[in-house]
Amino acid sequence: MSGSKFCSLMTRQTGEPLAGTAPFAKHFVFITWPKKYWQYEALDSKGGFPEGLKEWMKAQSKITGKVSIRLVSHKELSNESADIYIYPEKIHYSNILPEEISGVLMSHFLNECNSENTAKNIEKDHILVCTHGRHDKCCAKFGQELADNLRNHLKDQQDNIEVFDSSHLGGHRFAPTMIDFPSGRAYGQLTTEEIPDYFESRKQGMVYAQAYRGSVFLPELVQVAEAYVQRFRSSKQWNCQVKISNLEKLNDENFRCVASFNSPENGFASQTEIPDEVAFTFKLKGYEGPAGCNGLNQPKLRKCWELETPLPVNIM
Repeated sequence: MSGSKFCSLMTRQTGEPLAGTAPFAKHFVFITWPKKYWQYEALDSKGGFPEGLKEWMKAQSKITGKVSIRLVSHKELSNESADIYIYPEKIHYSNILPEEISGVLMSHFLNECNSENTAKNIEKDHILVCTHGRHDKCCAKFGQELADNLRNHLKDQQDNIEVFDSSHLGGHRFAPTMIDFPSGRAYGQLTTEEIPDYFESRKQGMVYAQAYRGSVFLPELVQVAEAYVQRFRSSKQWNCQVKISNLEKLNDENFRCVASFNSPENGFASQTEIPDEVAFTFKLKGYEGPAGCNGLNQPKLRKCWELETPLPVNIM
């Protein structure tokens, strides 16, 4: 394998696809906590961070569907209190004492009213960029650079968007990795030069397909299909929304689906130029790449889904 010291650079060379590699959860919880206290496992953090959240997360996931807890940080953040953000519900709890974090989360998921910690609607969009250097050095190098440049791009804008440093988001071999909320769209390998195009796509409500890993709110096969179809849509320069239906697993190594394309009434392309539906098929393929920056010389074989469909001539 390459002599690179970073797993994300080696992964780019292998050609391993991004599509369908986003983390999945039904509920994403983000807790503000100063990055200087983060450990390799975020929920083992120091500085008075509550113990037992990892066990609670696993137990709660069996009740409400998968819950994923990550830590977020920015400069001048204190460990005297924390804010909690919950998606897709778009709920925010502010100024929570460290010893109250567990209780607030338990009350929230039990739908109990807590007069001392009133839930509010999240008013800003959030972009979370993994900069978790204690987990993988690619996230520190490439993630921090992206987070800083995203903030610089936004500082003179009127957009109501806040960029957080985040603990491990999964897939550090695709660093820099990030998730855009409330949409839940996950991205990898986004470069500084692509930032203006990314925000332009975002402004139009479109996926930035070149770096798209998938939606964190979609389960595996639907996520794979939607991510690949978004890339196809982008290649056709169609300004439309994508919906996946009729997904059918044919065997352990093949599945198919139907994608619907819904263009906005004021879109540049008329509905007659964009087909209503297109069928896609997918197959598994093996890719050998690094296990991580701590295992550069320990190749790992991963099975990844890729697009198999020979697309009709009339839409190529």
